[in-house]
Amino acid sequence: MNMKMNLDKQLSYLFNPKSVAVIGASNTFGKWGFNLMGRVLQSKGNREVYPVNRKDPEVMGLKAYKNLLDVPGTVDFAVITVPYGDVPATMQDCVQKGVKAAVVITGGLAESGEEGARVEREVVEIARRGKIRFVGPNCLGHFDAHSGFYTVAFMPKIQKGNVALISQSGNSSQSILNYGVQNGLGFSKFVSSGNEADLRFEDYLEYLGSDDKTDIILGYVEGFREGKRLLQLCKEITRKKPVVIMKAGRTDVGARAARSHSAALAGSDVVLDAALRQCGVIRVNEINELVEVAVALLGQPLPRGRRVGVLAMGGGMAVMAADAVRHEGLELPPLSSSTMEKLDALLSRRWPHANPVDPAGDFLSYHLLWPMIEDENFDSIIIIGGVGMTSSFAGWAGIPPSMKYDAERLRKGMERAEIDYLNQTIELMRMHRKPVIFTTMVWGAVRRGSIFRKLKQNYLEPYHAPEKSAQVLAHLVRYSEYLGTAEST
Repeated sequence: MNMKMNLDKQLSYLFNPKSVAVIGASNTFGKWGFNLMGRVLQSKGNREVYPVNRKDPEVMGLKAYKNLLDVPGTVDFAVITVPYGDVPATMQDCVQKGVKAAVVITGGLAESGEEGARVEREVVEIARRGKIRFVGPNCLGHFDAHSGFYTVAFMPKIQKGNVALISQSGNSSQSILNYGVQNGLGFSKFVSSGNEADLRFEDYLEYLGSDDKTDIILGYVEGFREGKRLLQLCKEITRKKPVVIMKAGRTDVGARAARSHSAALAGSDVVLDAALRQCGVIRVNEINELVEVAVALLGQPLPRGRRVGVLAMGGGMAVMAADAVRHEGLELPPLSSSTMEKLDALLSRRWPHANPVDPAGDFLSYHLLWPMIEDENFDSIIIIGGVGMTSSFAGWAGIPPSMKYDAERLRKGMERAEIDYLNQTIELMRMHRKPVIFTTMVWGAVRRGSIFRKLKQNYLEPYHAPEKSAQVLAHLVRYSEYLGTAEST
């Protein structure tokens, strides 16, 4: 059996075990052993679950065992949440029991100093002798949304999907998952990798690279341990599916913080940045950007080049968008003569007859957008404002009571018409293979309207600022250039 097949088999016990022991399970509300046991029971399915507790005969209604070796059945997987000094003996019990994989939640090991590092090395030696692969220590857990198995105690409700997340930070991963859920992302798998004493970022990356439930891989990273292997894996994987990474620890201070947080090794950021880009990795700078790029990759066709058309509601937004596009190294070519004629027929003479297109006081509509999508001078479009505004009419003040019924009926009719326009826009995007990046600064009830629900369902929910739209579009352009879909300039 080659190493790849062996890794796939080992991690299958991690993501879809048939039997699970929670070592350190507790009846005490608020303790890690209580929260983890509750989460495992929620995702029990057809799995056997065995709580291990030295004192209590039952945990959450299940018979508990004083020691893992007392469990009568086989145990594929163990969740370990015991004091750090007890982890070596607990891992030895796992070896004797024939456990195949484990997640060690316990902190206070290599990230805390030399004594903790010594204990961690001992745990690794025991696990390797027993051929156990484990996540952590000092981690938050993991999940497989498709098999329905979760060891993460605190998290939002996850929708099954095709985006996987590997994170060396537990708290940061919570923010990423929450923001992903808010933006309509569905997840396949998640691992909080912690100190990576055994299984490392590179192992999860290799596994997810061939996982048929995962189409996009996201990573929050504080340091890599196998640089050459990482780059080779990225070269192979990014040709098949996008890899989007936020690498923290760019500065000397950040790198020191990363080492103290997860015992990660952080090298030269400039060299790493160039190497990742050569391997097709989409590197982002913010946690939210991970999600925003993933959403765009799911909802947008990859652009064929750097030429951007901008349609903006107002001159100020047009200027901001132009600055943002050029700042990202993208181009603003002129409108074609055909598009100019079409817009002339729709707008008053006041419009500036240039890209960016500013309606100059006229209503910004989809009828202005469509000629721009069809324009052979543009590879992508950024539209700012004018989308989903009919949802805001519901909150308008000053409508007399006698007119509210008619006003609401009119609003609903306008929403239905806009959804039809949006469907036509999506069809044009696919036909011409051009991304359309929606941008609007509206909040609250407007974003909960039917138009925005439609946009979210199609992974097209608008960004809040022109700068963000240009940033995300630039990531798509560079990835398209890497794949050869777009011509690099």
